[in-house]
Amino acid sequence: MGTIINSISFCNFYNYYGSYEDNTYTFTEGINIINADNNMGKSKFYNGFLWILRDEVYDSDDKKIYPVSDSYFKMMSGKARRESDELTLGVRIIFENNNERYIITKEVRCTKESEWLYNATTEVQHTIDNEDQFIMDKTEKDDVIRKLIPYDMEKYCLLQGESMERLVDLSTLKGLENTINALADMNNLIQMCSRANELVAEAKKEYKTEEKRNSSADEAILSLQRERDDCEKWIEDAKTKIALARQELARAREAEQRFESDFYSSKKREQLRHEYESEQAKLRNLQKEKEEQERSITSRLFDENCPWLLMGLEGETSDFDDFRIALTKKLAQKQIMENPDILLPEGSPDTPSLKRMLESCHCEVCDREAPKDSAPWLHIKKIMERPRKAMHSSDSFIQYYGKIQKTTGLYETTIPKIAEDYQSYMDNIFELDNQIAVQENVVEQKESEMTLVGAGNTTPEEDRKTLSGYNQAKNTIKDKDDEIQKYTRNIGIWSDKLEKIHKELDKKQNSSPVKKAGQLYNDMQCIAQMFADTKERIFANIVNNLQTVANTMYSDLTAGNQTLGGKLLFEREEGGTVRVKVVDNNGEELFGNGTGFQRMKQLAIVMSIISSKENNQCFDYPFISDAPFSEFGVKFINNFLEIAPKVFRQSIIMIKDLYDSDSSKLILPGGLEIAKRMQRNELNGTFYVNYVEEKADSSNLVTKKKCYSE
Repeated sequence: MGTIINSISFCNFYNYYGSYEDNTYTFTEGINIINADNNMGKSKFYNGFLWILRDEVYDSDDKKIYPVSDSYFKMMSGKARRESDELTLGVRIIFENNNERYIITKEVRCTKESEWLYNATTEVQHTIDNEDQFIMDKTEKDDVIRKLIPYDMEKYCLLQGESMERLVDLSTLKGLENTINALADMNNLIQMCSRANELVAEAKKEYKTEEKRNSSADEAILSLQRERDDCEKWIEDAKTKIALARQELARAREAEQRFESDFYSSKKREQLRHEYESEQAKLRNLQKEKEEQERSITSRLFDENCPWLLMGLEGETSDFDDFRIALTKKLAQKQIMENPDILLPEGSPDTPSLKRMLESCHCEVCDREAPKDSAPWLHIKKIMERPRKAMHSSDSFIQYYGKIQKTTGLYETTIPKIAEDYQSYMDNIFELDNQIAVQENVVEQKESEMTLVGAGNTTPEEDRKTLSGYNQAKNTIKDKDDEIQKYTRNIGIWSDKLEKIHKELDKKQNSSPVKKAGQLYNDMQCIAQMFADTKERIFANIVNNLQTVANTMYSDLTAGNQTLGGKLLFEREEGGTVRVKVVDNNGEELFGNGTGFQRMKQLAIVMSIISSKENNQCFDYPFISDAPFSEFGVKFINNFLEIAPKVFRQSIIMIKDLYDSDSSKLILPGGLEIAKRMQRNELNGTFYVNYVEEKADSSNLVTKKKCYSE
């Protein structure tokens, strides 16, 4: 009974290039796995189901759901679009419902003229006596499509990523209403409780009327009646305030439950955003450091201490110095010979040298004797006493070569170090490149982590609103709990006083009509309480049953992990609300369980509801999920694969967690073991692996498949 999907086929649908026959995935009962790496068609595969059921697709660029009619161009295979101006885009599903076979095909005929034109069609076929007969009526077509998965089951059947965290809301009576109606016929009992309360009100009204008719009532009786009426009014007012407080408390519980499903994801997203910004800052600093290093090349070429322009000139400085000395001597001799009185150019013997020549009576420039007071000696003296202003005739020469003449010797030890300095610079650049590459990977990883927790679907403001809303709900819960306790204590005090007043009135009021009306009023109150207690008992039994089943599921799903996930406690509260908490063995609430545990809690509750709804039989509609295990880990995945077939008759799971790009089979060892179990018929299902033959960008990507379960 129920629905089983036999196959899904794609035609030029995103990266599923080619005909339906080229892209057909056949399914069985049990676990059907489509294992694929990032960008290899998991979400596109899920979009095939969305198109069939909702005429919608998920846009991975915008992280939003869009109507199919707004997405035809993106849905077309990029390869098919470039090969032809006419193509067919489509999805086909073959399924069985209550042993009846149906085929649903949604296609778009795409034709390019001045722009792309689209003609969409929906075909529905019903197989009767091995013949596929077309259904023409639109209403009948819609009815068949909804046989695949009914509207009210979509919440449990179609899951994408972290939507698993919002599977069910058990914070209110409304949230349990459908489950209660399925487990026990509560409608009649609820109606009887309501009617009993109406009869209590009528009996009370009649009782008060008889009291007013009683002419024998004296002042003492009238005084007691006034006290009684005051007490009843106080009690009713207090009950009204308690009811209002419970409504606010229920809303706060709802908010807490609603925000709780997103609280840890929001907290994780805020943490990851902070980490992402920090890693981005590190990357920018490294890039800035490299830019500054690259800008420093010019200054390094002309650096006074270690100029790179002189690289490879080892030994040249000694030759240059020899040439400089020889040139200086020749220039000095030439200038002296031409004009002994002129100022010598820069580089001629300095004053200390000239003084030493006069004292030693020897010219060091021409290496000749210069006896004291001789013509050469007097010439040396004249030179020593020359004016200090440099000669204009040699300015250009001095400006161009002066620094080199003075400092060439300094480079004697520097030039051999230039290559080492250059290599050190390049090593630093290469190291920065490596650090930048590593940091880019870190930033990319943070981006991936943010994507997995839905950072692209929410803004920082929304996450902060979630965190604030959760904390505000917790504070409101405490305030309203205190308010309810205060009014409850007051009701207890007034009720004790009211009981004493009733006893006094019973003694003093002897009128038969009053006594009969009073007795009827008391009897109706007892009957109303009996119905209320019965409803409460049945409701409590239902909640306890859900708690037992859900804990069994939760225990099985979280088995084998290094940390304990605690136990689920369905806490029955005043006003018909139920709060699901996770507690330890001592009954104390556990906080801070990871996302995997949070999702497993939701999944366990859903599985328990489904099991209860179907009298512990399997859920009769396909469980279709895209990337449900992004926060689970290997243990959670294996546990789910063990437990899911006991609850879901058929599961179709798109995951990447078992993909291994370094393996020839593209599957991790754990995934291979699952496929082998399917081959040995130890586990019902199929195991597909998506792959690409040639690397390409998303617009040219062509996905292929391998089936390892056959």
